[in-house]
Amino acid sequence: MPITKAINNYLDWKLIRSPKAAVTYKYHLHRLADYCDDKDTRNISNEDIVRFNHMLSKKFNPPGVAYSCRVLKNFFRYLNSVQESTVNPFLIQEPKYAKKQRIGVTDEEFKAMCSVLNPWELTDLQKLTVLQFLYNTGVRVSELCDLNVEQISSTENFTSIETKKNKQLRWIAWREDFHKNTLLRWLGSRICLNKKPNLFMALDEKQGRERITPRTIERWIRDIAQKAGIKKNVTPHMFRHAKAHRMKADGADLKDIQMMLGHVSPYSALIYLNFDKNEMLANARKFL
Repeated sequence: MPITKAINNYLDWKLIRSPKAAVTYKYHLHRLADYCDDKDTRNISNEDIVRFNHMLSKKFNPPGVAYSCRVLKNFFRYLNSVQESTVNPFLIQEPKYAKKQRIGVTDEEFKAMCSVLNPWELTDLQKLTVLQFLYNTGVRVSELCDLNVEQISSTENFTSIETKKNKQLRWIAWREDFHKNTLLRWLGSRICLNKKPNLFMALDEKQGRERITPRTIERWIRDIAQKAGIKKNVTPHMFRHAKAHRMKADGADLKDIQMMLGHVSPYSALIYLNFDKNEMLANARKFL
């Protein structure tokens, strides 16, 4: 089968389960197709993949090449399952490189960010609600954007959401003080604005007061952090790391963290539990 046709078949299959991944994979796989000059997949060898990766390493940084290798592994696993390739995915090796330390938002940074927002001003109230929701629950930013008004109860500080990765239902909960002092205040204001279902919205009339996007929240978080005098680049995803580390400090096991963060595999949750600088030093000092 020509590799271009094989890629299209694979992406159609991938689209059913992971639409966003299919879009990202397309770029990486067509780069392979161009390199192989649309060769038949049965004629592509592991040696061809090695040479392709060497070519990539001259143009891209190690993390980019590593991601491309993961895409190729998945692609050739698929081709092997339909008996259209002899490439062994196990032999597609990712380059080794020093990975950036995954850090979360500290309690002090979170409090500093909250302190620069005025809870009596509507725009700031929504931003404060978003900020505290991320910190309390560790949800993905896309899951936060998908929340609807009907999912928030005036009497219960928990709700169910659809996990982005596997579409499974999971339950999330948040602090009672956040529920009473911030979330319900935003909920009341939000209901008065219009009857659209989305919990969070663009307040600018020119934007039609539609559902906010992950990009909007990323910009909010960055701007709030800068206003609070935080030097590092703060992203919404860092609140997930913070949630995992707080759960670990409070005695949660890996299964608890996996369930709360909505991971399919416990190995995914392990990524969030790498020791940061303070945790490493605390453990090292125990044995001095």
